[in-house]
Amino acid sequence: MTKQEATYSGASQVSSRNQSVKNMLTFDIEEWFHANYDDVKPDLSQPSHFRSNMDTLLRLCRETGCKATFFVLGYIGEHFPDVVKAIAREGHDVASHGYAHELAYKQTIQEFKADVKKSVDILEDITGTKVLGYRAPSWSIVESNLHYLEALEELGLKYDASIFPVKTFLYGIPTAPTEIHKPRVNGRELNLYEVPMSVMKLTGKNMGYSGGFYFRFFPKFFIKQVIRSANRQGKSSIVYLHPREVNVNEAKLILPRKEHFIHYYNIGGTEAKLEDILRSFNFTSISEHLKHNFKLEI
Repeated sequence: MTKQEATYSGASQVSSRNQSVKNMLTFDIEEWFHANYDDVKPDLSQPSHFRSNMDTLLRLCRETGCKATFFVLGYIGEHFPDVVKAIAREGHDVASHGYAHELAYKQTIQEFKADVKKSVDILEDITGTKVLGYRAPSWSIVESNLHYLEALEELGLKYDASIFPVKTFLYGIPTAPTEIHKPRVNGRELNLYEVPMSVMKLTGKNMGYSGGFYFRFFPKFFIKQVIRSANRQGKSSIVYLHPREVNVNEAKLILPRKEHFIHYYNIGGTEAKLEDILRSFNFTSISEHLKHNFKLEI
């Protein structure tokens, strides 16, 4: 395949007073062994606490009055359809995280499209409602496969939330817009919103602060300060976590020291930190944010 032309056209965030700004809450719904480390073989004889972890996430949303987007693997839909039904029943978005947590940039575009469609079909069959959005496992929409967004558009999805405007050893497009926008691919603006992960500027570079390792690494007061700063500018922040990150007793992969640190640092403090942040700010789902601020039509 020839190299694809991929450029962007930004869409401005809607200005709003701090107290009326709603942030976006997202969860990537997968099992403890769903990861993308080469040559790491999970010990599947270890017991999973997936149901308990999901009970924790849904309870926190319920008790704090927050709505969220749950990016669910098709695998989870097949093995835990009752959990997916519970997510939808409590008024949250059920969106796609692909089928089995494969890196998008390691798939051909045909494999990618089939993978996403398989997951969407499973989730829609369970919930009886249309899946609107997608997030790639491990943020694996990068510069080399940005044109894969065309496959999402062809499948009728309304938004993608796969791009992290940073650069790490695994993912990221550091030059990507940090605002919600409709991307241009091959000279054409897609009928698809891109909802990039929230970043802050640190030493002149973009860095995450409100999800995954960043959420666990930075102190709670610091995360709250950055969210408040964004909200004062009328901008929303996005929080994301995985079920395994709220349970220190969940089974663990055997990883090299660096990867173990990134994957598991400070899991013991995540649940309490998440609850405090959910009580401190307004949170809604991505689709509700797009409907309210960008007049998304379904």
